[in-house]
Amino acid sequence: MSDRPMIEIKNIYKQFGSVHALNGVSLNIYPGKVMVIIGPSGSGKSTLLRCMNHMEVEDKGEVWVDGDHLNGNQAHLNRIRSEMGMVFQLFNLYPHLTVLENITLAQRIVKKISKQEALKNAMEQLNRVGIAEKANVYPQKLSGGQQQRVAIARALAMKPKIMLFDEPTSALDPEMIKEVLDVMLLLAKEGITMVVVTHEMGFARAAADEVIFMDEGVIVEHGTPEQVFDHPVHPRTKQFLSQILAH
Repeated sequence: MSDRPMIEIKNIYKQFGSVHALNGVSLNIYPGKVMVIIGPSGSGKSTLLRCMNHMEVEDKGEVWVDGDHLNGNQAHLNRIRSEMGMVFQLFNLYPHLTVLENITLAQRIVKKISKQEALKNAMEQLNRVGIAEKANVYPQKLSGGQQQRVAIARALAMKPKIMLFDEPTSALDPEMIKEVLDVMLLLAKEGITMVVVTHEMGFARAAADEVIFMDEGVIVEHGTPEQVFDHPVHPRTKQFLSQILAH
């Protein structure tokens, strides 16, 4: 395993109007590791995640991905983004395209691969997420959990070095959450580099190599799941976990 971080965040700041979303955050994410980011709403979790592929651009500081500095060069950014899968709260599937067409589109446009190879990749990933039988179905015929698994398959079909998940289960009904988390647990076991913003503490405990707890735009606590969940040091972490884990 490489000693060099897959993602390096160096002292980044981000402000939206009068809101200081990130206040000097530094973080290293290593190849093959699963980093889970927890914290209350408005703590800067999603902003930090979105800075990792420059969906949000930091005001100060630096972001490096696999040794490349993210800067304002669009061609450079597009190349780096093509190696980062992103899965959002909402599935962002094209309703007029079948599942298979949704998964092959970016492969053909961005990666410039043949239709046959794109279809083969798509079916491999649909098998991987457990819904190969839905290949020719339109998104509106799928449950929320199935749509999110299609979104994960679409990201995986691009053969990314890194997968970013921004609260991927928060828009799902409770009974659908497990099917998506099970797929993510499988990916974690396969050794894909993953950064996950989530409120699912059971997933964080089961899948994470490292957990960070954020509040008010800073990293308050950072450690293994055991350290953060069972032996939190900071009073703010203890307060947050006591409220979350009590439910």
